[in-house]
Amino acid sequence: MQYFIYILLMMLYDIYILHYFRRMFHARHEGFGYYFVAAAFNLTVTIFAYRYLDHRIAIFLMMLSVNIIFCVLFYVNWLQMTYAGSLYIFSLYSSRGIVCSLYSIFLKQSIIQVLSNPVYYMWIFVLSIFLSLLIFQITRKVSVPDSKARPALYNMGQLQFVVVYIIFQLLFLMLVNDGRSYETVQLWFTYLYLGACVIGKLYLEFAFHHTARVSELLEHELNTNKMKEQLSRQLRHYQSYSRFTESFKIFRHDYEKLMGSVKFLLNQKEYDKAAKMLDDIHVTMKKEVLVHKTYSDHILLDAILQDVANSCEDLEIQFTACACLPSDISASDMDVVCIFSNIVDNAIEACSQLKEEKRFIEITSRGTREWAIIEIVNSFDGKLIESAGELKTRKDNKISHGFGLQIIRRTTESLGGLLYLEPEAENRIFKIKVCIPRLLQS
Repeated sequence: MQYFIYILLMMLYDIYILHYFRRMFHARHEGFGYYFVAAAFNLTVTIFAYRYLDHRIAIFLMMLSVNIIFCVLFYVNWLQMTYAGSLYIFSLYSSRGIVCSLYSIFLKQSIIQVLSNPVYYMWIFVLSIFLSLLIFQITRKVSVPDSKARPALYNMGQLQFVVVYIIFQLLFLMLVNDGRSYETVQLWFTYLYLGACVIGKLYLEFAFHHTARVSELLEHELNTNKMKEQLSRQLRHYQSYSRFTESFKIFRHDYEKLMGSVKFLLNQKEYDKAAKMLDDIHVTMKKEVLVHKTYSDHILLDAILQDVANSCEDLEIQFTACACLPSDISASDMDVVCIFSNIVDNAIEACSQLKEEKRFIEITSRGTREWAIIEIVNSFDGKLIESAGELKTRKDNKISHGFGLQIIRRTTESLGGLLYLEPEAENRIFKIKVCIPRLLQS
C-alpha cells in the first residue's frame, strides 16, 4: 500500500509538470498517452536511482531523465530543457527539506531519526508532493501567470540566470542536507536546513518573477517602438492622401469649365474638336492628379503597406499587395500593428540580403465564412537557424532581437488564430499565412 501511494503521487506530480510545460512549449506529440508513458519512464528511473545509487547521484539521474522526456515531448533547446529538469528536482528537494525540518522541530528529533520512521517517511513524501504542487499553483495564479511565464521561457539571456541560480541552490541544499547524517547534530541545524529551503524557494520566485517582468518590459518596448513606427507611417499615409486630395480639387475646379466647353462643342457638332479636348483632359488628369494607390480596405493595414511600398521602391524590391481584412474580426488596431508590422519588416530585411533582381514581396488575402487569411510571400537567401522548433534571429544581439516571430505568433494565437510558417530553402521562398477567425453572426 505504501509503495502504491508513492507511485500514484509521483505520477500525479509528473503529469502536472508535463501539463504545465505543455502550455509553455510547442509539443512534438499530442495525446495523453505520451505523457503517461513519459511519467512511467521517469518513475522507473527514480525507483532505480534511489534503490541502487547514492542519493546525490540519484538526484542528477532524475534530472537527466526529465531532460530526456522534455527533449522527446517538446520543441525545446538545451537551456529550456535544463530549466525544466532543474526546476522539477529543486521543487521536490526543497519541499521535502521544509517538511522534514518541520517534523524534526515538532517532534524534537533529528532529521535522520524522523526519516528512519517508515510512517513519518511516507507522510513526508506525501506532504512534499502536495507542497510542491501548491507552490506551483500559487506561482501560476499570483506571481507569474502562464501568459507571462511563456515569454520568459523564450528569453534566453534571462532564463540562463534562473537556471544557474537553481543549479547552484540545489548544490547548496545537497551540501546542507549531508549534515542530517550526524545524529548528534543540534536543533540549530534543523532551523538552518529549514531556512535554506524556504529562502531558496522564495528567491526562486523572485528570480523567475524578475525574469518574466524583464521579458514583459522588453516586449512592451518593442511594441512601443512598433507603434511609434506606425504613427510615422500613418502620418506619411495621411500626407500622401492630402496631396492626392489637393491635386484632385485643383483638377476638379478646371474640369467643370473644360466639360462646359466640351458640351458646347458637341452642341455645335464640332465632334473632332470635342474628342481632342477630351484627350487633353485625360492627359492633364494623368499629369496633375497624383495617383494614390490603396493596398487594403483596412486603414491601419493600408498605412503599413503604403510605407512598405515606399521602402520597397527605395530598395528595388518588387512589391505587390492586395490585402483585405473583414470588419467582423476581433483584432484591435494594436493587434494589426503587432502582426503585420513585424511580418513586413522581416520580409524587407530578408529581401535586402539578395541581389536586386531576386527581391520580391507578395501579399494576398482570401476569406472563408470562418476565417480571414492573409498570405505573405517573400524571397530570402535560403539560410535558416532553427532551434526547438522555432526560427531564430541571425542578428548578433539575440537578447533584443528575435522577438518578432514570437510576438506575431502569440498575438495571432491570442485572437484564436493560426500562424503557418512555410519556408522553402531550396526555392528561397518564405511564406507566412496568418489566419484570423471571424465573428460568426448568429
